[in-house]
Amino acid sequence: MKQYNYELKEPGSLGRAVAEMKERMRREGGNLFIMLFHAGNDPDIIASDLKELSHAFPGVPISGMNNSGGIMEGHRVLGDSVLSFLVFRNTEMKLFVYDMSRLSTREAAEKALSDFRKIENLKGVEVLISIAIYRMAGFFDVLDRLPPSVAVFGGAADSYTAGSTACVFAEGRVLTNAIVCVTFAGDASIDVHMNLGWQPLGRDMTITAMEGDTIIKELDHQPAAEIYDRYLHIKNSSSFGRDVLSFPLIVTRDEQMVARLPDSCRDDGALVMAGSVFEGEKCRLAYGDPNEIIRRCQESTNKIADFGAEGILIFSCITRRIFLKEDSDQILAPYEAIAPTAGGYCHGEISRRDGKTSGLNMTLVAAAFREKSAPEKSSVSREKTKDIVFGSDKVTTIQRLASFVTVSSSELEEANQKLEEANDKLAELNGQLAHANSRLSYLASHDGLTDLYNRETIEKELRDLMEKNRSGKVDFFALMMDLDNFKAINDTFGHDEGDRVLKELAAILKENLAEKGMAGRWGGDEFMVLLPETERKEALETAESIRSSVLNRIPRRDGEAVSVSLGIARSTGNEHTDSFYHRMDHALYRAKKSGKNVIVVME
Repeated sequence: MKQYNYELKEPGSLGRAVAEMKERMRREGGNLFIMLFHAGNDPDIIASDLKELSHAFPGVPISGMNNSGGIMEGHRVLGDSVLSFLVFRNTEMKLFVYDMSRLSTREAAEKALSDFRKIENLKGVEVLISIAIYRMAGFFDVLDRLPPSVAVFGGAADSYTAGSTACVFAEGRVLTNAIVCVTFAGDASIDVHMNLGWQPLGRDMTITAMEGDTIIKELDHQPAAEIYDRYLHIKNSSSFGRDVLSFPLIVTRDEQMVARLPDSCRDDGALVMAGSVFEGEKCRLAYGDPNEIIRRCQESTNKIADFGAEGILIFSCITRRIFLKEDSDQILAPYEAIAPTAGGYCHGEISRRDGKTSGLNMTLVAAAFREKSAPEKSSVSREKTKDIVFGSDKVTTIQRLASFVTVSSSELEEANQKLEEANDKLAELNGQLAHANSRLSYLASHDGLTDLYNRETIEKELRDLMEKNRSGKVDFFALMMDLDNFKAINDTFGHDEGDRVLKELAAILKENLAEKGMAGRWGGDEFMVLLPETERKEALETAESIRSSVLNRIPRRDGEAVSVSLGIARSTGNEHTDSFYHRMDHALYRAKKSGKNVIVVME
């Protein structure tokens, strides 16, 4: 694979580039792909240039876009167009155009996916757009259904003149509302790198109110623009977009930092963003650090050198050119030191990472191509690349202060996180302690076998009822019951069988009482039921329900029925607990003597 780049400086330069390339193709052959990064936005001039290229290279895929600056030979190209010829031996390119005046974003995406899936051995897709990058989210989501190995890269058209219509080119046409895609299939390997370099600054903020996908109304429930006034003293004015150029918002998606720069500020304090953001996302202010931007690009160029690139296409955000000015060439030169490089400055960049395609702001996307095998080691001197990138090791006071604020904020956030974790752990321990105390309280008041109240608790409740009864506040009945022949069950079938019978009796008591009374195990096979504010008829009905349920529902192991005897007493209002208990006990004694499985009432 080879790449040949031309800067179209003056009239006739396009003709000379075409003639030279035609002769080269006649001698060397190959599959040709043409990229045009056009400096103008006059449709007639662009159409004329496209016609000349199409006439000279019939059937060759030609794509391109107008831009706000070209890139070639390691430097910016301002005011002139850049023409790039990529020649492959065993790679085929196909051109696809999706007219967005006729298709929805989703329809275009599904059609593109269908087109791309028909291509065998697909290696990559270049995407050029003349529509706002934030409108492409649905298109990118569908492209993510391509195999993860397929590279996706590209950019959004831009122009030098603010407010001018940006265009993409394909099939000899100049398109103002379209998506142009070029597929690469065959032996080509494509390695795509995305570089940001803007560093988060200060604390996390939450997007708490949105209008659509690009207008932030509130951050932390305050008008969004207030953060720029509060922290940076940047107020809403005609120069707002220029003033915030160095300070985008950073969100993290799929473990990747994504920059979002405000295009403007509304009178109500809402920020109109150049890319999509979502309510609930966390974001932070960021600042531009030229040294960090340069360092990130050095990391990329080292990887591209290891990859063994034979040609490179670059799509860089216009904000980087404006922010870095002449230092932009320090970013670009190392790419040219590796392989021929061409590109342009865009109004949004496109890159796929780990199978996820994103529309980006303020980044540089570099797509490196090769057809040869991967080299065992880079043929490019890393020291040379480092020298080019780090031509100056000066660090300004502002950069040091920004670093101080960033590190201090990070340490504060880390401390807050640890405090939150400690508070969460304390809350968890308090919850466990409360649960343990509740459990201990429960165990202290309940019988371990039957899960009914134990004797201490039921006696306390009886004393309380007697006290209320003496003061005329409450009237109640109480039931004392005893399982008939329970000793014989234990002696004949064992204590496990006896425990089963006791548990089933407890279940019957809970079922019959519901919320109208309370039951407790008095001891052994004796149980007591307290029925506050209950009439005689209801007390007898409850006792009979218990008696019949036990008889019909608790068989012994040998099939014989289990029965229970019950004694009932009604409070008189002028007696003590011992006297009341003796009357209950006497009623139960009479029930036992009367043949068992009976109910005796003591008024």
